Amino acid sequence: MHKVRLGRTNLEVSRWSLGGIPLSMGMGGKDEETINRVIQAALDYGINFIDTSRVYMDSEENIGEVMKTRRKECIIASKSHSRGYDEVLADLEESLKTLKTDKIEIYQVHELEPQEIPAVMAKGGTLDAFKKARDEGMIDFIGLTSHHVGVMVDLIKTGEFDTVMFPFNVIEREPEKELIPLARAQDIGTIVMKPLAGGVMRNIESCFKFLNGYPVDIILNGVSNLTELYENLKFAESTESLSASELRGFENEVAPLGKDFCRRCSYCMPCPNDIIIPVMIHLVWQMMKGRTYQEISDQKKEMGKNLAIWWQACEECGQCEEKCPYDLPTIKRKDELLALFSR
Repeated sequence: MHKVRLGRTNLEVSRWSLGGIPLSMGMGGKDEETINRVIQAALDYGINFIDTSRVYMDSEENIGEVMKTRRKECIIASKSHSRGYDEVLADLEESLKTLKTDKIEIYQVHELEPQEIPAVMAKGGTLDAFKKARDEGMIDFIGLTSHHVGVMVDLIKTGEFDTVMFPFNVIEREPEKELIPLARAQDIGTIVMKPLAGGVMRNIESCFKFLNGYPVDIILNGVSNLTELYENLKFAESTESLSASELRGFENEVAPLGKDFCRRCSYCMPCPNDIIIPVMIHLVWQMMKGRTYQEISDQKKEMGKNLAIWWQACEECGQCEEKCPYDLPTIKRKDELLALFSR
């Protein structure tokens, strides 16, 4: 696998790397054996960078099982979603234990929101906990992840962060104007998440060729089984970029998706009533939107009828909407689906 320099960390990492969300059974992974085989196969191929998080349920645990014997082959990045000083350090201690390691190479402030910047940067706040962990040798570098381009631009300028992770693909292109050039100018390592928009875009080759046209370091992709892994690896080492005509064609291809769709990041999970939200609501809604009942096939009518039993378990607590980084109207879509299939 082709290696690249990850900014000023000087880490030599695989250009295509493994995302940790589907490495959790609670967030899309099939079972422990499948997850283990995916990680082993990725390492066998030469992929040497895996990203995970404390909030990815059993992801760190599953990665840790492989790290028992293959830690030297892998650079690990994890994250804390906590903002308090003591809470961050507690998260880190738990991650080290679960990942079966005494050090995490890149530890990241996870999914930072604009209103949380003061808590992160304040004396005795989030960043100071990360610095303490670095000074004590528990981590090597400090990273930042967010879905808000302005947040990342402002914090990169502080000089406190070594890497930055952000969603970027042919649909979500906000980072191309300022974030990517700024990170490159300051030698900040760049990690692209959602290169396939959570798997909604199926033209893998065009997705990767699109990213090859930009000076980004890591393409971080999550896969839930060996088939998905090998499908991605067919194009993962290509250095070819889209031509102008290919880009126009790709833009036209994905235009019907819009931007208001589920990326299957599973941040909305877990649901208090065990509704598998990304599958049972957003993906089905995307499939059905704009259609009348008469236009739906008999097979999809039967599917909707069966899934409606689960949708009716929703108590509209709103937790899923609060946790969604894209502010998707989950409850409204659930109501639309129930209305559609109640016929």
